[in-house]
Amino acid sequence: MKFSEQWLREWVNPSIDSQALMDQITMAGLEVDGFEPVAGEFTGIIVGEVLSVEAHPDADKLRVCQVSNGEETVQVVCGAPNVREGLKVPFAEVGAVLPGNFKIKKAKLRGQPSQGMLCSESELALSESHDGLMELPDDAPVGQSMVDYLKLNDIAIDVDLTPNRSDCLSIKGLAREVGVLNSMVVEAPEIEPVEAVHSEVPAIRIEAPEACPRYLGRVLRNVNLKAETPLWMQEKLRRSGIRSIDAAVDVTNYVMLELGQPLHAFDREEISGGIVVRMAKAGEKLVLLDGQEVELTAETLVIADHDKPIAIAGVMGGEHSGVNDKTQDLVLESAYFEPIAMAGKARHYGLHTDASHRFERGVDYELAREAMERATRLLMDIVGGEPGEIVEVVSWEDLPSAKTVDLREKRLADVLGLAIDRTTVEEILSRLGLRVEKLLKDGWRISVPSFRPDISIEEDLIEEVGRIYGYNNLPVTEPTGSLGLSVREEATRPLSAVRNFFVAHGYQEAITYSFVDPKVQ
Repeated sequence: MKFSEQWLREWVNPSIDSQALMDQITMAGLEVDGFEPVAGEFTGIIVGEVLSVEAHPDADKLRVCQVSNGEETVQVVCGAPNVREGLKVPFAEVGAVLPGNFKIKKAKLRGQPSQGMLCSESELALSESHDGLMELPDDAPVGQSMVDYLKLNDIAIDVDLTPNRSDCLSIKGLAREVGVLNSMVVEAPEIEPVEAVHSEVPAIRIEAPEACPRYLGRVLRNVNLKAETPLWMQEKLRRSGIRSIDAAVDVTNYVMLELGQPLHAFDREEISGGIVVRMAKAGEKLVLLDGQEVELTAETLVIADHDKPIAIAGVMGGEHSGVNDKTQDLVLESAYFEPIAMAGKARHYGLHTDASHRFERGVDYELAREAMERATRLLMDIVGGEPGEIVEVVSWEDLPSAKTVDLREKRLADVLGLAIDRTTVEEILSRLGLRVEKLLKDGWRISVPSFRPDISIEEDLIEEVGRIYGYNNLPVTEPTGSLGLSVREEATRPLSAVRNFFVAHGYQEAITYSFVDPKVQ
């Protein structure tokens, strides 16, 4: 799980530096695998505005631009294909230093003076994209430092999670952990239900409830997918290792990173009849969003319409039903897929996606509706649209049920080697989202939340208390043990001594197989 430190600190912001934060996360059992700055090191780059663009008199591919730095206008020669009047762009002034210690000086290009440089994302080491200039929003303040404007004093932290900690494959989960470790309240964004404005709903049928016990769908009409994803969202995705594609895909990826629930958006016009969640028919084929055609096996769970598969459930959507800038109506999907049904399916087709990574490890089975409401609101803020009612199909007998686990106070003390105060134990468990359902005479009865599928036995609860209390705070004790010698009568001669006696006098011992036919024997 790769994430931006600044994004995490929007949820919970302890008064410790970056290194202390990473050490704290690692000691809590969520190993930090590495970190890196979110941008290259540069100075003197500001937000500039292109006031005019004229053809270069002596070069077909170059343009002579007048660029404002907020105080004065200077001339810059630029060859980028997307340079145009009114564009706001990163502007490296004379004296600026780009990543790689590249210094900007006054220059002449084919006889025209150039005082600075207009920059692409790759020139700032923000990404490898060098197709053209980095286009900034129209409201970007001219003259402001790019470091301040994009809040680039940030690092991307990569946490190597063990497969059982699927609850931390999101900012929400990581913030919960950091909040517990620092005894702080987590400031999560408020998510409110979005009121429906039309009555159209997708027809949904689940034919494989064991593999998909919960499926939600919602129609969003009249969306504008030509709308640009906000820069703040693009940056959070980029710093998490995900490339911005379009507003619909970006929103679903954003909610997946934020809350931990993968979602998918279909083009409603490409869905025939309705949605059917079923097992694939052997030999069915599907062209995926990456252009790869796969032949499905009967063990693969698919999302289909009434005619054909349109996605491999929990892995990747199909190209035919994918959204594009001409899409007008969306069908938004949010579901819970059973981890065992998902295990190995992506790998079978040579795939590994962020969605499959989460579904294979276990997603919160109560999260689907909350994530859909969050995605709906973000989509409406960016691409507009008219939401319909959420249709939810649930197979209650196949959905996981809430678990309760008893924790004995003596057992906790024996395993940890330390008697922890009852109030401290209850506070640790409560902050982790584990509810103390009943106080027992010798301990607690704990209700396990839906986002912690890894907790099922007493030892799991002991581990939670131990790691949050702090492994370094537990006493160091050496294991002890004793071996008791069995009593043997001196007058009793062991069988081995008898064997050795006869062998010493020339006899031979024959050892045969136990299970042999008596006649052969």
